[in-house]
Amino acid sequence: MIINGKEYNKDNLGKVFDYAMLGHNVTREQIQEHVRMAIKYNVNGVHCNPYWLPMIADMLEGTGIETGICPAFPFGCVDTKTKVWQVEELCKEMKGRPSCVDTVVNVGLLRGGEFKAFTEDIKAVADVAHFYGYVCKSILETPFLTDQEIADATKCAVEAGVDYVKAASGRSGVAQLREIQIMKENIPANVKIKHAGLGETNITHIVISGLAMGVSLFGNGFAHKVIEDVERFYKDLVITTK
Repeated sequence: MIINGKEYNKDNLGKVFDYAMLGHNVTREQIQEHVRMAIKYNVNGVHCNPYWLPMIADMLEGTGIETGICPAFPFGCVDTKTKVWQVEELCKEMKGRPSCVDTVVNVGLLRGGEFKAFTEDIKAVADVAHFYGYVCKSILETPFLTDQEIADATKCAVEAGVDYVKAASGRSGVAQLREIQIMKENIPANVKIKHAGLGETNITHIVISGLAMGVSLFGNGFAHKVIEDVERFYKDLVITTK
């Protein structure tokens, strides 16, 4: 499959996925199998709840796959000091191994027009991530937001210094490609887009469409299915949008 001149195949397509298993009811054995699948498909990162972070990091040792740090998930509305403490402790736990910080913004501050506090909350987390050498991905929860709020949230996150703006956690509803377009229109070239909160239907089509729009990463638990679908049905697909 070739999209805008870049070839995607079974060997490299995994690198567009942060492979997520964020249910609060999953067991140790389920997480371990999830990590084994992540290694098999060579994904970009494994994103699970913080309790499992040390085990995941140990299992991924030497693979180059990130262990995602997901503080204050899925609501993002703890106080900034608590967020920063959690991020710092989890960054220390990683001991320099591949990771990133993937955190939900305080949506209530944004929707209440408290843009300064909203931006400062994101910046505090991004600063800690960058201190430890990790990128920061900011989950905007776009399904909750109006078009103007999506634009405002994106601009605030950019001002705060994030590396990625991310659509949703999956807990606020299904994020739409229209929302991705608004985010795209409000970021500079150095900030990337992560599409998540895709739902559970037409995942492969959504990923292909997102890649054509310029999305860099996708967060979901269906990376293996998308990779197998592309190998089986879309190997010869060529899309050019530029």
